[in-house]
Amino acid sequence: MAYRALTETDLSSSPDWWEGRTLAQDLWRGDETRSAVALEGGEIVGAGAIWLSRVHDDRFWLEVVVHPAHRRRGVGSGMVRHLASLRCRDLPFAARGYVGDESLRFADALGAKTVQVIPPVRVDLKMRDALRSDSRVQPLAGVDRSRVEAAHADMYRWVHESWSPVRDGFADALNEDLWNEIDVDASSVAVDSAGGILALSLVFVDSDPALVVTETTSRAQPDGELLVEGCVRRSLDRLADRGHARVDFDGHVSDPHFLPTLTRLQPVGRWFRLVEIPADRAPLARLARSA
Repeated sequence: MAYRALTETDLSSSPDWWEGRTLAQDLWRGDETRSAVALEGGEIVGAGAIWLSRVHDDRFWLEVVVHPAHRRRGVGSGMVRHLASLRCRDLPFAARGYVGDESLRFADALGAKTVQVIPPVRVDLKMRDALRSDSRVQPLAGVDRSRVEAAHADMYRWVHESWSPVRDGFADALNEDLWNEIDVDASSVAVDSAGGILALSLVFVDSDPALVVTETTSRAQPDGELLVEGCVRRSLDRLADRGHARVDFDGHVSDPHFLPTLTRLQPVGRWFRLVEIPADRAPLARLARSA
């Protein structure tokens, strides 16, 4: 098997079996972002990419795709070994997908371990009456943008600190497109008597249905569950007033105030896993010998 860097020409003429994959030309953001194609008889039979997030730098995200006619022949595991050799830092890989997806079965074969679970997240807005309101909740519209961005970063940092810590300077990347993606009227904040932000419910409208991200701005926030409920209740009321019928959430089973709120809304859908693939190459070598 031969390998070479993935180019812009490869992307512009990419085959159908690449569709929906996270691939870009090699070094698209420097040496933290690598990509390659696998060649057999001069034909591209696989492609892959690794990259460090601008928000997290504890694991390389991994994406591998193999031509359907060449699967289960060691092409995918060979691509993983090649991408491992291109890493600028000795970090493990990370992958994600819905339970039962082929991509996760491939990751499991590489020795993946689950680092986070995302529950079903599709909610019918008729269920919003199960949530309590709270007098500390108000519209995000009108709140100083710098305070909102700081609160968003605080929320994001503590939610991820135990399983995927943020990198230095992450807040700029996290908030880069925030104001183009959220609905400031439907988004909500809970504030204290001095105007400090205690919890947020951000409504992202760059997807269909809208996506809600919510938690407190600190792990030990008193009344955290009630504050999150109140923020979400107000946001869902605003969306329902506009004729929306459903919404998705983005959160984790380890988020202590989000999960009880979501549970009350009786979500439906599929479970989603975030996994880590070990950094050492011994498991990869064993897989290649058996592939």
